Amino acid sequence: MQVKYVLLLVVVAVAAVAGYLFKQDYDYRQLHGRVTEVGYLNWDQEVFRSDKPVLIFFYRDPQASAQAAADAQRREVGEFAWSNAGRVKVVACDAGKPENLVIAIAHGAFRFPAYIVVVGENVVEGNAGSALSSEDLERMLARVKQP
Repeated sequence: MQVKYVLLLVVVAVAAVAGYLFKQDYDYRQLHGRVTEVGYLNWDQEVFRSDKPVLIFFYRDPQASAQAAADAQRREVGEFAWSNAGRVKVVACDAGKPENLVIAIAHGAFRFPAYIVVVGENVVEGNAGSALSSEDLERMLARVKQP
């Protein structure tokens, strides 16, 4: 009878520790695993002052016929940010706004969606005009040499 209570106590303790660790991981991903919207006003602060690589997702809101594909790509980028929290910072820039279009063109994003990886002040990788999966984004990030 005594062994049953000890075993129950151990199971409850393990469940409590697992719940605590899950909550810590969830809070960390909530803070570092989100896609941050950037624009002309906060570009330098969010992109160039980061201590880790920054994946920039340039997009433009499409016509109604292509809205489903654009939403799917945003979800894909969001899932990539969530799974790589702390390893890479993910930001999105709406190139449909005139002030952000200048930033997109300056970084070589002529077709949308476009992806650029920036480390420090150096643009090191890019892909424009095609939607990418999480695996493609992982491969693009793996090619980046961190300083």
